[in-house]
Amino acid sequence: MKLTITALATLLSSVLATVYINNPVADTVWPHDGSPVTITWISSDDSLLTGTVIVQLMDGEDANNLLPILTIASGVSADKKSVTFTPPKDLPGSTNYAVRITSSVDGPHYSHTFTAGDSSITQPFSSSSSKTSSETDNSSSSTKKTSDSSDEEQTDKSSKEEDTESSEEDSESETHSSEEESSSKESESESKSKSESKHSSSETSGAGCSSVVVGGLVGAAAVVAALF
Repeated sequence: MKLTITALATLLSSVLATVYINNPVADTVWPHDGSPVTITWISSDDSLLTGTVIVQLMDGEDANNLLPILTIASGVSADKKSVTFTPPKDLPGSTNYAVRITSSVDGPHYSHTFTAGDSSITQPFSSSSSKTSSETDNSSSSTKKTSDSSDEEQTDKSSKEEDTESSEEDSESETHSSEEESSSKESESESKSKSESKHSSSETSGAGCSSVVVGGLVGAAAVVAALF
């Protein structure tokens, strides 16, 4: 029974607990040089905060009619009790800034108004400007990468074409050398055939001469024998 009462008391306490923003306060001045700032909040009765919160930067000439100009964080556990972020350098100077923390349990809570931004900037702040700039940078980077990739592909294509032409030239050179070698072999073969033919003719002629001489000697011997 005691456990049930304690649990019920804890539940009621968490339901009744509300967010109280303790930074920024009325005399807070946020830097505009790119330095980070921390927004903090506590439970109004030191009990556990439940649910999640959305943290936004508000601005407006009427403190009772402030408009959100930048979402700092969303889906943050209420019990975390702080977020850190860097104010944009192009944030216009104003003394009417405030932080709004909207709890999923009990709705919105506002800080005191404070000073932030660059006083030399007077045009209204647009949270989409940074996004647009980022998207433009990404688009330019993507275009450059595409261009670089195209140049590399063109270079590779040219290199491949040069290799193909070189290969064709080498092939033609080898074919030409092969034809010259074949022609040389044919010339050697013809020369050899002519030489052999000439040698054969010479031998035949010599044999004929020998036969004539022998025949003459035999005839002379027969004449001498008849005389005796």
